[in-house]
Amino acid sequence: MRNIMEIALSIVIMAVALGSPFVLSIANIYGIFSKNRITKRIFWGATVILGVFLSVLYLVVWDREVTDKAWNVQLINKQVHEIMNEQYIGIYIVLLMIGAVGFLILSVSKMRKTPPLVSVLAIASMYPAAVTLVIWCVQIFVDLGSIPLMVLPMNLLIMMCSLIREKILEWNEGREEKIATGMMDKKDQAWYDGVLGKAQNWPWIALLVTIPLLGVVLGISILMGQRPDALIAAWTETADWNLSQMIPPPNVQVDEHYLCTVAAGGHEKVVKPLRMGERHGHRVVVNRQLEVANAFELVLEWKTPRLHRVIRNFYDKYGFPIARCIRTKTACDVVYFIMKPLEWFFVIVLYLTLAHPENVIAVQYLPGYRDVLNRTERMHG
Repeated sequence: MRNIMEIALSIVIMAVALGSPFVLSIANIYGIFSKNRITKRIFWGATVILGVFLSVLYLVVWDREVTDKAWNVQLINKQVHEIMNEQYIGIYIVLLMIGAVGFLILSVSKMRKTPPLVSVLAIASMYPAAVTLVIWCVQIFVDLGSIPLMVLPMNLLIMMCSLIREKILEWNEGREEKIATGMMDKKDQAWYDGVLGKAQNWPWIALLVTIPLLGVVLGISILMGQRPDALIAAWTETADWNLSQMIPPPNVQVDEHYLCTVAAGGHEKVVKPLRMGERHGHRVVVNRQLEVANAFELVLEWKTPRLHRVIRNFYDKYGFPIARCIRTKTACDVVYFIMKPLEWFFVIVLYLTLAHPENVIAVQYLPGYRDVLNRTERMHG
């Protein structure tokens, strides 16, 4: 019964995670042409809340390859570096916050009581945020796996377009209502026919207002210690993404199936890496524990091949799932300490069975080491 409930819960979570972005996207696109303000705002709120939650969930749970590491940090396996350079992310946070404030002001405003210039300023504040969202999508779109991280920005862009269109129509409806009821005199007519009085002009006027707004934000950021080119460097001083211009160090290959190999990826002061080695054609970090464990398995294969197969089958069944869950350096450190007693046991066995155990240990993971040791074993075994 408990298993059935767990399966049912998993299905519900998957349905929400996969189905809600699709449903909300369709609802937001439909909202561009809908006049039901309350329904649109309910969907907008759900989009922001669920969008943020699911994006974080995707990064943490499903797409563990995206890290928060700078471009010059060496990563392992298929990991990729940070999407934006965190040194310059502050100015974009400010732009997004200003855009959010403008969106909220415009969303709650009633056009009959709101001066056109306020609406223009609100739209202008949304433009830099919209450009940021577009650049984000351009930066991360490297394959289909990037699409989940683009759903929220694309929906936010749809929401902005929907809101601007709604307010333009609302302003025009107010004008037509005044004309129909005879409440508009010649002075009002002249005002509505002016540049700001025509709501169709607001988007391009807002575009002009955006330029000095960006100048003010950039000036403040420079006074706070940011570089003048921070807006560009945030995207270009990265690696692995579309707008990246930095060349990162090559990733180190760590076999995620083996506990000792995983442990070698811990903090250097703890696991004490000795050198680089080669495993299955990939470069790997080699420490003393990994050398000893691999030498022990090799000796086990030589001396007791049947026992080796039994142990290997058992480890393949139960060790792989555990090893593949170890993702952080701290977790690797913990595994390193857990494996220490086994390392000592392996050393004892090696010293009891080999004439030159340290020679066998030292050559582990060097190119062609197995062939050399196998020939040596046949000669002296």
